[in-house]
Parts: sequence; C-alpha cells; structure tokens
Amino acid sequence: LVFYAEGLEDVAALGVEVAEEIHEPLCELYDYRPDGKVSLIFSDDDDIANAATYFQSNKIHFYATSMAWDFRGTHNWLRNVVTHEYTHMIQLGAARKWWRAVPAFYVQFLGYESERRPDVLYGYPNRLMSWPLPSITVPAWLAEGTAQYQFDGSGYDYWDSHRDMLLRQAVLSGRLLSFDDMGYFGKTSLQSEEIYNLGFSLTKYIADHSDSPDVLRRISHRLANPLPVTADDAVRKATGRRGMEWYREWKADLERQYRGIQDELTPYLTKGDTVPVSGFVNLYPRLSPDGKRVAFISNQNRDYFGQSSLYIFNFDSTESEIIAPAAHGGLSWLPDGSGIVFARRGVRSSTGSRQFDLYLYLFDDKKTVRLTNGFRAESGDVSPDGSTLVLTINESGRRDLALAPMPDYRARKVKSLSREDLSYRLEALPHEQYYLPRWSPDGKHVAVACHRVDGRGVRIFAMHEQGERLVKEREFDGELLELRDPSWSEDGRSLLVAWDVDGISNIYRMDLESDSRERLTVVLGGAFYPDMRQGRLAFTDFCENGFRIRWADDATPLRLPRNSLDTNADERVPYASKIPRTTFDFDVPQPKGALYKPVFERLYWFPRIAFDYGTFKPGTYVLVNDVLEKLTFIGGFAINQKRDYDLFGLMEYRIFYPTVFAEYYNVQRRLTSHFEDSQVIVGEEGEGPNRRPVFDTYRIRFRYSLHEIEFGLRAPAGDGTEISLSTIYDSYNAHNRFDDETSIGITYFKGWAGKIALRQDRRRPGVASEINPRGGYKAYIEYRRANHLFYTDLEIGGDAVGLQEVYAPYNYDMLEGGAEKYLALPAWDHSLELRLRGGFVAQHVDPFFYLYAGGLPGMRGYSFYSLGGERIAVGTATYRFPIVPRASWNLWPLSINRIYGGLFADIGDAWNGDFDTERLKTDVGGGLRLQMHSFYSYPTALAFDVAYGFDRFSVTEQDRTTEYGREVRYYLTVLFSFYSPFSNYPDGR
Repeated sequence: LVFYAEGLEDVAALGVEVAEEIHEPLCELYDYRPDGKVSLIFSDDDDIANAATYFQSNKIHFYATSMAWDFRGTHNWLRNVVTHEYTHMIQLGAARKWWRAVPAFYVQFLGYESERRPDVLYGYPNRLMSWPLPSITVPAWLAEGTAQYQFDGSGYDYWDSHRDMLLRQAVLSGRLLSFDDMGYFGKTSLQSEEIYNLGFSLTKYIADHSDSPDVLRRISHRLANPLPVTADDAVRKATGRRGMEWYREWKADLERQYRGIQDELTPYLTKGDTVPVSGFVNLYPRLSPDGKRVAFISNQNRDYFGQSSLYIFNFDSTESEIIAPAAHGGLSWLPDGSGIVFARRGVRSSTGSRQFDLYLYLFDDKKTVRLTNGFRAESGDVSPDGSTLVLTINESGRRDLALAPMPDYRARKVKSLSREDLSYRLEALPHEQYYLPRWSPDGKHVAVACHRVDGRGVRIFAMHEQGERLVKEREFDGELLELRDPSWSEDGRSLLVAWDVDGISNIYRMDLESDSRERLTVVLGGAFYPDMRQGRLAFTDFCENGFRIRWADDATPLRLPRNSLDTNADERVPYASKIPRTTFDFDVPQPKGALYKPVFERLYWFPRIAFDYGTFKPGTYVLVNDVLEKLTFIGGFAINQKRDYDLFGLMEYRIFYPTVFAEYYNVQRRLTSHFEDSQVIVGEEGEGPNRRPVFDTYRIRFRYSLHEIEFGLRAPAGDGTEISLSTIYDSYNAHNRFDDETSIGITYFKGWAGKIALRQDRRRPGVASEINPRGGYKAYIEYRRANHLFYTDLEIGGDAVGLQEVYAPYNYDMLEGGAEKYLALPAWDHSLELRLRGGFVAQHVDPFFYLYAGGLPGMRGYSFYSLGGERIAVGTATYRFPIVPRASWNLWPLSINRIYGGLFADIGDAWNGDFDTERLKTDVGGGLRLQMHSFYSYPTALAFDVAYGFDRFSVTEQDRTTEYGREVRYYLTVLFSFYSPFSNYPDGR
C-alpha cells in the first residue's frame, strides 16, 4: 500500500519499484516475511531528510527531502533510504519476540500517601512506576548497521569517504564509543551519527569475518528469544564469540589501519590556523568582500547539529561573535559587506510544518529581516551587483535552482518575496538535487553542485542574454565521487572545490580554461566549503572533535598520492573503484492514484501488570489508528479482585486544523465499612463500674463511579506552544448497599465546565535537558468557567417520585498558572531551576473544589491534601549538580547514562480569604536522578526525593483534626521522563 502527497507521484512510484525489488532478497536473508502488506507513506511537509520505520505497524514514513547532511555522503537518496528502512522492517521483524499485535507489556506500580481528605478514598500518589517489557530488544548499532549493510548486491549504500572520515577521527582521537555505548541513542548529533558509522563498520566486519554467510539472520533470531537476551550473548550464540570480543578485534584492526594513514600523512598536513570556537558544527565559511572577516555557522555550546547560529570571526582581533541565532545553510555577503544572507527553518503556525526561508542580517541596524516567505529555500547567493538572488528550492523530492529579485531590505517595512516573485525556476529532473549556488565575480555565471545518481558533480550555468533564465554551459561529472562546494576564484578563471578522489576530501583548484586540477590541502579528516580572497583560503576541516573553520594564507598546489580507504597499503586501489557501479532507472511507470480514504491498522494491545493501592490490578492499553494517523484511538482498562476498575478512551481527529479531540474517563471504587448500631445491644463487656454495652454492627458497601468526558480543539501556536479549548462534563455517582440488601444511589457531583489553556515547552534541547535542563522554560496558564452541582441532602417528592438529591450550585471561575525557568550556573553542568505556581477560585466554594499546594506536584515537605484552599501560591528553587555526568554502565536490561543530585527549597501556602505571610510554609529536601535506557531503546528516568517540612499545623475537616509538618517525606518515580507537575493536570486530578 502506498500513500503520497500530491506532487510526489514520481517519488512514490520509484519508492514502490525499489521496495518490490528488495523485498525478496531481504526476506530470504532474514528468513522473515511481514504478516501483511507494508505501507509506504511519502510526505513533503517538512524540510527534514528522514524516514521512520514503524516495524510494529508494518509501515514506513518517508520525508521527500533528500539527504544533504554534512555527516553523510551523497548517495542515490531514495533508493538508499527505501532499502535502509525496509531492512529495518525485515531485520527487526525477524528479531521480534512475540506477536506483532502486542508491542510491549507494562509493569506499573502506584503507591499513595497515607493522609487523605475525609471524602477521598486514598491519598495522593507519591510513588509512580511504569516500565516496559518490549517485544524487540535490538541495540542501536546492530539495527543501524544491518540497515546500512542491507544485503549483498544491493549497491544502494556503501562505505564512503564521509563514513571513513568520521570513523577515522573517532579512532585516532580516542573517542570511539564503547560496545555498550553503541547500544542506544540519546547522545549528541556527532555521537549518534557515530552509532550509524560504527554500527555499519562492525556489522560489516562480523559479516565479512564470520564462517557463516547467514550470520546476521542468526543473530537476529537469537534476539527473538522470548527471554531477555543481550546483543553480546546473541552474537556469541550465533558466531561462537561474544560481541565484546568482536568489538575488541575490530577496534584493534581500525587502529592499525588508521595509524598507518596518520603516519604517512602527518609530514604533509596543511599548516594553518583555526577559528577558536567550540562545537562540532562549524560550516559554510564565507570571507567578507574585504577579506578581513569570515562568516560561518556554528553550534557552539550546543549538543545537536540543528542548533547552529551565525557567527563572524575577525582576523585582526582574532575574536568571534554570534550575529544571529537559528541560522543554517549556505551564507552570502552583500556586495558592500553590510549584511549576510542565511537560511532559517521556521514553524508554519497553521500546520506545524518546519520549512526553510532566507533571511538577511544587517550590521548597521543590528537586525534580521526576512527575504522569502514560503520558498523552502535552503541556500542563496546575492549577485555581485546586489540585484538578484540565486537560490535552491526544496520541493517534491528535488532541489530546484531559481532566481528572484533581491527585496528592498532598506525599506521601513520589508516585503518578503513570495513564490509569485520568482523570476525563473529551473526545475530539476526527478530526484535531482542542486546545492549551494555561487555567482561568478562578473555576475554572468552560476556554479552549483548537483546530484542525481551517486556522489556530486559541478555545473556552470550562464545567464541568458536577457537575464531571465539560466542556460547550462559546462558540467564536471563527479563520476560517483564527491566533487562539490564550488566557489569562484576572484578572477573568475577557476573554481575551488572539495573532492574526495583519494578517499579523503580535500580542496582543489579547477582551472576552467585548461581543465586541470591542483590540490591545495592535505588533511587527515576532510576539507569542505572552500572560499578564497586575497590569497587567503578558508575552509571547513573535520578534525578530532568535529568540523572546524580553518584558514591558510599561503595555499599552494601540492602533490600527495594517497587513498585512505585502501585495505592493503601495498595495493594502491583507487577509491573510485570501490564504489558500486549500479545502473539506476529513474523512468518508472506511475500507477494511477486515488484520494485517500482512511485505512485502519490492526488493534494493538499493551498488557498491564499493575499494582495499585496494594492490590494486583491487571489490564491493558489498546491502540488503533489509520495509516496516516489522522484518526487515533487510545484506550485502557484495569481491574482488581475487589472489582475496582479504571477505564479510559482518548480520540484525536487530525484531518483539520485545529485537532479535534475527545476523552472519556470512568473510575469505579468499592469500599465496605462497618458501623455500630447504637439502637441494638447484643451484650456487655467489663465488670462493675467498667461494665459497658456491646452494640450490634452493620455494614454498608459503597460503590463509587466517576465519569468525565471532555470534547475540545487543540492547535500548535508556534514553536513549543499549544492552545486548547474544551468543554468538560462530570458525573460522580455513589451507590450504597445495606445488610438487608436495600440500597440507595445518588449523583453527588455533576456539571459542566469550559476550559481554555495555553502550554509552552521551550526548554533548550540538549543531551541532558531531561535530567538537568540548563536553558529555556516551561509554562502554562489555564482558565475554567464551571457550572457545577454538589450534593447536600435528599428530599422526598419534588418533581419526581421517591428520593431526590438536593444540590448546591457552584458557579465559579478558576485561574491557574505556573512556570519553570532553567538557568545555567557558571560551574560546569550545574543549574538552577526556579518554579512558580499559583491559582485562585474567584468565588467561595466547597472544599471539594479546592486547589492543593502540597505533595509531589507542590511542596514536597507536606502531604498533598494538607494544603488546600481557594488560593494557592508555591515557589520552588532547585539546585542540580552532576554526580556522574556521562556514563555507560550496563546493568542489563538497564544502561545507566547519567546521575545527578539536587537540593531544593519550597515556600508557599493554600488559603481562603486574605493572604497572610505569617502562615507561609517552608520545606527543604534533596533528590537523586538517574537517566537510563531499558532494553537499549526505551528511555527510563528514576527520581528519588526526600523532603522535610519545617512548619507544624493542623487541619480540621468534617470534625476531624489532623496534624501535619515536621516530618520526613519520600517520593519515587520511575517513568519514561522525569516527573513534572506541568506535564499533568496542574491540580493533580
């Protein structure tokens, strides 16, 4: 089954062709066949190059943007990505432990505070655990390694110069991931990419050096054992040697190979200087028109590739400064040096799609203006006369080349260009890509890198005489190599390019008159993105810890024959001869499509092994959705031996903007209580003056059933922001059965409420942002208008026959809000978290409707129900520090990644009427956090907190007085992420 967005007909047709071609070889290799048709989904909403295999659902989602990532070489992207993801489908399916309809079991535990309100059966939770037992437990290195290894003869993926560059520098710099560390993601972009490279290399090594040609199938089948099996043991059972032994041998072989290359190249390495910035992404250097500055993008002090900003380095002062955040793509100076054009990926508020457009930073005004709107332009270059933009447009699986007039960026209100403003668009052939166009110094030509089959080449286009279109003038075929990143010499007679002809990418000068090529650099990693002015060569070099901006003032031609990918140093095997020569057919028939009609997947079950308030409460979650996940239903049910049960259902309908949702909850609890009957004496006890009557007892069996249904709309409103509007109906019922089997049922609470809420999560992303956020904030604000009825008594008669409930109306307004601000402290990896939470009910209400400020979501030194009122205010300060900032401790099935400690203090109160500072409560505490992975793929967050409340106070409810405070309280959570009061209903319901 194939589903595709309009405009992707050729992409979908070729994707199907590839899938049909590779299906049988992969199924035979792993001795596994999917139990139904595999769905292929092709979308084009976001400017991201990615795909995801939902191996439990038999579907694969492809984003039509081709891969153009600086950590990856340029392959035939669609054939490669379809084969890669389809290999995931088959290999992971072969490693599945049980039925596809049961992706995982969940082990869950809920513990409660002993303190509770008189009208509440249990206290508030203080111990929460939800832990998966998944059906697939494959380490990341093996999953990604097999997906790149694919199968003999595929030819769609291979060991290229980019992969070798990353692996070579990881080995030579001593930062090769350990065998256990390769098992899971959750790392920086550089380390995560190394999992792909290391996994490919190690998988290939095991396959090439194993006695059995079906070793990958045997390893996968060993992992399919219903009992937990480590990859180390699965490899041992399949090959006779433990996975760790293979790893050590493979590592030693790499060190021998790469040390030899290092020794040979070291005497000839290019001398030069490096821009002093950190980060592993420092790319796209462009020298200013006067040659005194260089602009580049960098992810300095960030963990992910996409967190890059625009920087300027001054050669005279040797200082760099950040100019504009969230900058990507190729850069271009204005001809007079007054500004820089860059790309930025923004969120379209109507759809939530993330797409690129071009922006301009102006130095004099110190401001950024938007040049294009809706172009999906990843890179642009300004013509020498400043009048025209040449740019690339990402759409429909291609990157087209286009021309547009430069907007009047000096205007008071800059009008961004729309698609209608394009003066020319050179539509690429199907699956063809253009990268980083550059104007010639005279403005008459454009040089651009291009790709269609494998690798990259360079094309030169001439401007038509009337200037309204581009005409291809020359082409330099990369012949499957990476001939890329063209940049003009100042005289326009030559091009500077990056070329990996010998297996290591270096900078070359191509003379356009003689077609000769001169080598200008010798590097150990890889050199890219050259730019030269006044004899100064700037380029990107992949060094020990990532990409760095380097420059050389005396770049002269060099001669050094070397191939970094030689397996035998005595056999100078040309790198190009190692690239598979596969014939590709792009002209495939396009079957006729039809408008999408929902096709539903099977029903998935997630059995629950749960323990709740001291009882065993088994149950299950269920999930069903259509293939495109436009309509999703999630439900759950659990029941214990007392016939207490929890039932819920959630539905989302994402066809329209905004999303329509509905939620239903039903909770039933049973309780049997015994009472003395003061009217019936059944005996006496004691003697003499101590003699007293013994009364008869009777019991009442209570059954409480709580229902809530909510309908609403939910929509994104910018990056990390969501707005929701909903209507809620509640009905809480009680049924009391007596010893004589008579009974009475009442509805003790019912009514409607309208709610509008805004939630934001703008934490700065990072590898430790979950356990120790050090930037950004989370916030919410919620308003409710309630029209509720609360039971007060029973009356006879009225509008109906028999007993009728008497209700007190509670029509009130409630406003709640809160924010968490995360601050990075000067000490390494230490942080301060400041939290404020408050709320009030505008009218007087029964305690049933109170807000609460204690317990796990509030002041942890006091029980949840001890601090209740119509108004609450709580402030928290938490200092966090690393105990083990980075680890890979394998305690199968757990892998401990980080351990942090924390100290916190709370101040706040809940009250009615006027605020009284004398009644403020305080507490202090400490906690321990462990960030882990379970079964390689599942994030696991363990937190343990201890708190002590300094204030002693009493609370009287229904003639019962309880003392609180001056005691130690404990909290434990084991979840997928660390508990936050803002991730749940703020009032704890």
